[in-house]
Amino acid sequence: MGPLSRTGFPTSQKNRWESHQHKKTRKVRPLGIRESTWEAKEVPPKNTGKDAESNVSQNKQIFSENEAKKEATLFVVTSGKGGVGKTTLSVNLSVELASRGLRTMLVDADLGLANAHILMGVRPTLTLTDYLEDRCSVSEILAEGPCGLKLISGGQGIKEMADLDATGRGRILDAILDLRSYADVIIIDTGAGVSSTVTDFVEAADQTIVVTNANFTAIANAYGIIKVVIQDGYDQPIHLVVNRARSPEEAEQVCEKLTGCTQKFLEIEISYLGLVPEDPRVNRAIQKRTPFTQLFPDSTASQYMRKLVDHVEKLSVQKVKT
Repeated sequence: MGPLSRTGFPTSQKNRWESHQHKKTRKVRPLGIRESTWEAKEVPPKNTGKDAESNVSQNKQIFSENEAKKEATLFVVTSGKGGVGKTTLSVNLSVELASRGLRTMLVDADLGLANAHILMGVRPTLTLTDYLEDRCSVSEILAEGPCGLKLISGGQGIKEMADLDATGRGRILDAILDLRSYADVIIIDTGAGVSSTVTDFVEAADQTIVVTNANFTAIANAYGIIKVVIQDGYDQPIHLVVNRARSPEEAEQVCEKLTGCTQKFLEIEISYLGLVPEDPRVNRAIQKRTPFTQLFPDSTASQYMRKLVDHVEKLSVQKVKT
């Protein structure tokens, strides 16, 4: 392995990222982004939502009755294993969609352990706990995030939310479905694993995004969540994102392993949506409680995230047309 560059990649791997082009594989293709800027200056964050009540972004979106349009596409982001970067991906995916002018909502459905608000520097005054206890309507929970993103927080450190029964989960799903006319895209960030607090949200989704990395247990658990929802009767598209990839080739290998298993044992096709590379600036953005796509827009991770969002945006448009 070559010496480390300032970006955190060994020099030999850096060259792979820069020169990687589309090539034919059995089932998946890399995104093939050619990097032109490896060192990015830190820029001041925009619309980081330090206070949900006072933050008003430049492209503020208010979901009122006269703005009701066709129902939003409902994406669920999930994983079989915790710690793969699912929430970081959900936050940056949602912020990037909102920055493109799409009316976007992010629902943090990691009930009782919600932390999406932390990653974007938002302090929600109300959460799903308040809604379930009839202290407010679901529309009052919507907190303002970066770029006009609307956030619904699931509450943090609340045991009752983590142990929510089917009735409570059903109320949350009904509330989300009621909001579909006032958004273009709704992203639901679930917890990790195969419990009902995860699978109930997946079953309601138009599209499911499974996040994994190259860790063997993460791949095995990603297959596990796919297997469970398929056995439960889920028949909507399932997409795969490989996070913290050390090279495009590594991401391809992960996808080939998973697609091979799902084809052989489940007889279904899953699509390769994209990858997010290992990038030290992602952790720096987390420490600053700012989405990395906002704080480091020229970083390698941000460039790949924008390519990934291109695909998500197309899937959203297809849903609107149908």
